[in-house]
Amino acid sequence: MKKSYVIFQVKPGWMGLVGSAKGVQRIYLPGLAKEKLRRGILKEFPGAEEGEFFAKKAQKELREYFSGRRIRFEAPLDLDGATPFQRKVYREMSRIPFGELRSYRWLARRIGKPKALRAVGGANARNRWPVIIPCHRIVGSDGRLTGFSAPGGLSLKAALLKLEGIPVQKGRVQIGEIWQR
Repeated sequence: MKKSYVIFQVKPGWMGLVGSAKGVQRIYLPGLAKEKLRRGILKEFPGAEEGEFFAKKAQKELREYFSGRRIRFEAPLDLDGATPFQRKVYREMSRIPFGELRSYRWLARRIGKPKALRAVGGANARNRWPVIIPCHRIVGSDGRLTGFSAPGGLSLKAALLKLEGIPVQKGRVQIGEIWQR
């Protein structure tokens, strides 16, 4: 199936989407210069052509999210590249409401694998649909921000949480009503 990509700007910088008629296959979060992002996309998806036919809805929804006007996503995703375990993790993660947090431990329990903390962390690290599948809403059991492989790392994770109204101080979130361990 033919793949295409689009690069567009949101408040924090340039983002990229790659996909096909089936849906979005990869989201690149802000953090790279436009040309470096383009080179990264073409390295990961050789032969992809620039064009946004598949991504108009996702692009619109992500622009709205980064400008503080969207809390839910409806854009189609193509999860063909995800393993069955990852899909289970992503399905559960997608149910975490905007402005709320969960721990890796909570997520492992919810998918019926309470001892699979590392595997859940690995699935998060390989999430190709960040923001729409909200891996940024997963934090350590002690409220510490952990692992975020997008450009900008933990500072971008903190910025996404702040955008959702979750205060972050010194790399931690306050454990409270929006939190489930």
